[in-house]
Formats: sequence, structure tokens, C-alpha cells
Amino acid sequence: MRLGQLKAKVLTTVILAIIEQIILPIVLIIWVGFILHRKFEFHMNTFSKLLFNFYIPALTFVKIYEAKASPDLIIIVLGFIVLQFISMYALTLIVSKVCRYDSGFRAAFSNSVVLTNNGNVGIPVNDLAFHHNPFAMSIQMVVLLFEIMVTFTFGVANAKAAWLGIRSVLMQFFSMPIFHCLILGMIFNAFQLKVPEFIWIPLTSVSNGMLSFALVSIGAQIASVKNIKNTSAVLLSSALRLVVSPLLAFCLISMLGFQGILAQALWIASAMPTSRNSAALALEYNNEPEFAAQAVLVSTLLSSATLTLVVYLSGVLFQF
Repeated sequence: MRLGQLKAKVLTTVILAIIEQIILPIVLIIWVGFILHRKFEFHMNTFSKLLFNFYIPALTFVKIYEAKASPDLIIIVLGFIVLQFISMYALTLIVSKVCRYDSGFRAAFSNSVVLTNNGNVGIPVNDLAFHHNPFAMSIQMVVLLFEIMVTFTFGVANAKAAWLGIRSVLMQFFSMPIFHCLILGMIFNAFQLKVPEFIWIPLTSVSNGMLSFALVSIGAQIASVKNIKNTSAVLLSSALRLVVSPLLAFCLISMLGFQGILAQALWIASAMPTSRNSAALALEYNNEPEFAAQAVLVSTLLSSATLTLVVYLSGVLFQF
């Protein structure tokens, strides 16, 4: 009985910590953006331009430059993530076909499912769940690196392809500041080049400010919604992201024979809510921005329950 009470107390502590330290701060900033937009009526296109030409390029360079992981770990983690990504994307195509979504909505729906928030939510959850374990955090950083690359390659192409050809998509992507910062970050990381302090300090300042700015923009997007629609699609997106994705990841982890921290960290990463960048992409290319903003908000709120359960079960199912 005492052991059962202790486990219940630990679970309650984890639940409250995740809600208080991760979910509530995110929702609070989104709410601030909502209120500010209702009062001042921001120009949403300005938000989008600042995100894609200033904040996100800085974040991309900083995260890739700082990433540290062994080659073997990178190969194992990337192999798993690619399998998970392809499987989830294929599933969104099937669901979109069954639900008869048009090409534009299909792109927004796919991005809302396959693009995850393994940065702003994933990093603090990993840090909290594994008590600052460096091995667990290195796994999370590889996941984050993949997320950044896939968001601004596949995610951009997917959002643009709804109204542009693939060739135009690729030409525009290669001209984006994000792509240049991606390449520079990889070069500086590979050759361990030092960034001058007078450049690094403002870079990290902008990168650190990206979260709050992006969340405020999501709140403003939600405030600009005149009528709540596509409720079923939003809930379906959240169900795929928060329930189906962890179930699929569990099957893959079991098949691959992963155990311990590797299995736990990968499973927790698979349960993250929808990336705020999916809403930023939708806003930038005017591809169902209202749906995208609602999907981010709903999945973030619901993840307070689903993510907490996954964190708890990871310690039970994948023991050391």
C-alpha cells in the first residue's frame, strides 16, 4: 500500500510539474498574444516576415552549431526518427484522402501532425524527466536537429506545394535565410569554428527570444479567427499527434529492441504536441492559418494529459 501511495505521489508531482513548468507558460504567452491582437490588431504578415527572416534563422544556426552527439548515436536516433516520420506522413495522406481534404488543407493537416514541438516543449520535458541526464539530452538534441531540418525543408515544401510547383518551391527555399543558416551551422559545427563574441551574443539573444515571439504570433492568429471551424479536423490532428504517434513509436521501439534511456527518450519525443512552426508556415504561405493555429493550441493543451502519461509509462515499460 505504501509503495502504491509513493508511486501515486510521484506521478502527481510529475503531472503538476509538467503543467506548471511547461504547459501553462506556453498557454500564457499565447493568451497574451490573443489579448494584444484584439486590442491593437497586429499586421500578421509582419509577424511572419520577422519569424522567417530574423528569429528562425538565428535559432536554426544556434541549435545546429551547439548540437553535440556521437556518430553512432546520431545514426541510431535519425534512423528511428525517419521511420517514424515516413509512417506518420503516410498516415496523414490516407486520412486526408478518406476525409476528402483539398490539396491546401491536406498540406496544412500533414504539417500539423508530422511537425513536432521537440524544442520548446521537448527540451524542458526531457530535462525534467531525466533529471539533467546528458545522454538523454544528447538524444533530444539529435531529435531537435532533425525537426529543424525537416521543418524548413519538407515543411516549407509541403506548405508551398499547395499552390506552387516543386521546382519553384526548391528555388525559393534555397534563397531563404533559414537555408543559409542551416548550412553555416553545419559547417561551423563540423569544423568546430568559433563564432566571434560580438556576433554570438546577439545571435543567442535573438534565438532565445524566438519562443515568446512565435507564441505571441500564434495567439494573434487565433484572435484573428472570425469563426471557429474545422473542429473535427483539429481534434483528428491532435489525436494522430498525441495518441497514434506514441503508439506507433512504441511498436517501432519494441521491434528495434531499444531499452533504457534511449527507448524512453525516443518514446517521449514521439508524444510532443504540434510544432508552433506549422502555424508559422501556414501564416507565411497563407495556407489554412486559422486551422494551423487552432491545431497548435489544442494539441498543446491536450498534451498536458497525454504527455504526462507517456513520461510516466516510459519508466515502467522501458526499464534500465
